Amino acid sequence: MHKTNICFDTKVWNKNVPDIGTKIKKILKKSIESQRKLFKKNTEITVLLTNTNKMKFLNYKFRKMNIDTDVLSFPNEKPFFYQKNITYKKNIYLGDIVLSFDYINKQNIKFDYYFKKVLVHGFLHLIGYNHNNNKNFIRMEKAQLKIMNLK
Repeated sequence: MHKTNICFDTKVWNKNVPDIGTKIKKILKKSIESQRKLFKKNTEITVLLTNTNKMKFLNYKFRKMNIDTDVLSFPNEKPFFYQKNITYKKNIYLGDIVLSFDYINKQNIKFDYYFKKVLVHGFLHLIGYNHNNNKNFIRMEKAQLKIMNLK
């Protein structure tokens, strides 16, 4: 079972994105099911849908960057957790993903596509992916494209 908690701290998401909760749950379900190690686990993720002001606050608080960004991820487990055999754990709280409507909306890319891309990106960070060097960037980009192309 995959549980997704969705929290809103602004009305802009519901006002501008029909069925946002359903879209998030569908994308995250596909993302989780694409990972063999997670497929039969009980997983849980929390998604906060916010705006520029809250995102800047969170980005500064946790990354010391006073700027808006599209997505922030707060993994519950250490990155190496997913590299090991996690068969012993049946219930896994993956962590939190925060998305900024304002940032996503101002990109010169179709909103739904960019939204899906950053949500998948955030998910991958929760399960230990990063892009701190070229090798990891390519690995993460491949995983992101694979999930993005799932029907």
